[in-house]
Amino acid sequence: MSGLPGDGAGRERSRFTRVMLYNDPSGLLSFWYSAEWQLQVESEPLPRVRLTPDVRDPDTHMAIAVSDLGAPLAPGEQPAVLEGVREGLAQLDRCEVHSLGEIAVGSLWGVEWRCSFGVADRRCWRRGRLFFSDRYQYAVVFQGSTEERFDYWRGMFEWTMLTVGTGSFDAQRWLADHRLGLESSTGERK
Repeated sequence: MSGLPGDGAGRERSRFTRVMLYNDPSGLLSFWYSAEWQLQVESEPLPRVRLTPDVRDPDTHMAIAVSDLGAPLAPGEQPAVLEGVREGLAQLDRCEVHSLGEIAVGSLWGVEWRCSFGVADRRCWRRGRLFFSDRYQYAVVFQGSTEERFDYWRGMFEWTMLTVGTGSFDAQRWLADHRLGLESSTGERK
């Protein structure tokens, strides 16, 4: 994979030049992402999205998926989810878990982890997050085909991860609501 951004020993970083908003037609998922990334969408039965920043390196990507649990997650089920993630990570070849714990995504409960694992003769690095809203589970995972590729794209991946929402995002309404906050009581802009 020589010659790909993030392969060198330099301190280079990935940068956004333009972002786009993705709103799933079902109204279950929204997020912002780099306009330069390849977006692959599968909407049936529920949204599944794959974002690839460099098509020459498909093992460096972000995946977002929504699953219908049939009922909201009960508070007593949280330990079982955490244990299930732990068991799933143990199935990855030569997996080393760097962190695993519970998180709050706004008012929603979730689990987040960071790990590395073997793929052929190299190690992939991955960060993942599961969170739950109503009867839906949201899975957001990004990985780098190497530690260098993970570090190179991490800032952009993390920003995209933080924008993942549990419904449609109305950018025009958000902008209108926030413009109101920028005006003083005299109608002048602050």
